[in-house]
Amino acid sequence: MKFDSDFQEKILIVDDEKSMRILLKRLLEKHGYNCVLSASVRDAKQAIKCHHVALILCDIQMPGDSGLELVRYVASTYPEIAVVMVTVIGDQETADLVLDMGVYGYILKPFDQNQIRISVANAMRRRELEMRERSYLQYLEETVKQTKTQVSEANEALVENEAELRARKNELEEINSALRVLLEKRDQDKAALEENVVSSVKRTVEPFLERLRRTNLDHEQKHVLDIVESNIKRITSPFIKDLSSSYLNLSPAEIEIAGLIKHGRTTKEIAYTLHLSENTVMSHRYKIRRKLGLLNKKENLHTYLHRLADQ
Repeated sequence: MKFDSDFQEKILIVDDEKSMRILLKRLLEKHGYNCVLSASVRDAKQAIKCHHVALILCDIQMPGDSGLELVRYVASTYPEIAVVMVTVIGDQETADLVLDMGVYGYILKPFDQNQIRISVANAMRRRELEMRERSYLQYLEETVKQTKTQVSEANEALVENEAELRARKNELEEINSALRVLLEKRDQDKAALEENVVSSVKRTVEPFLERLRRTNLDHEQKHVLDIVESNIKRITSPFIKDLSSSYLNLSPAEIEIAGLIKHGRTTKEIAYTLHLSENTVMSHRYKIRRKLGLLNKKENLHTYLHRLADQ
């Protein structure tokens, strides 16, 4: 089988009459068309495979397979090829049949040359428009398909992003919860530290400063003591407003005596240590119990002070 290397579109003329084939060929080539000739449907099928056929001019009645068989073959295998029937069969039923099969024209023999020229030109134009439409529809289908794919991919990405955002949100909420717990713990630790500082100053520093003040100090020593007490108050004053320790209600002398009671000293031992009378110590013990809310309660002051110090 010999293939045509010329890709220029051709018109295939299929007719068992040689004179008709030559007549049509000369007529069409005069108007710029390239033509290929076939004497039977069988030869026409081979010619379609070898040449770039754009249009077929075909008779209906031929030896072997009829022109209708060629129309069916072309419609099912090469739908891009236009077909125009040129035949002596002039009944309307046959014309309607071939037109329903998709042929582009139906010309009766004998024909006028202009009729052939106009029919071929119209068929070629119609074929061009249909091919453009088919190409455009194919382009639209591909575009729609690509758009659907892009939309689907975008939706998948959106779902993934939403899932990632939800996970990130949950993670941030957990971090915020942990931070709130840490901040609350920090505030609690800060408050406890401040209370411990003030409580420790009142228990371990102020009583001894008070005792020192009761000794025979000269003017310069009293001035230095005043400065020390002033600095201590300045250091602890920011803490005092936030504390609720029971020790803050006690006077320096009472804090000193409470500290000795907590360490297990008796009234007599405390009086001897602080150079006070036992009655004075008993008076302080009473005031301590009252300020701590222990009056009319059987709870031991030594035990209570130990428990208070451990809180």
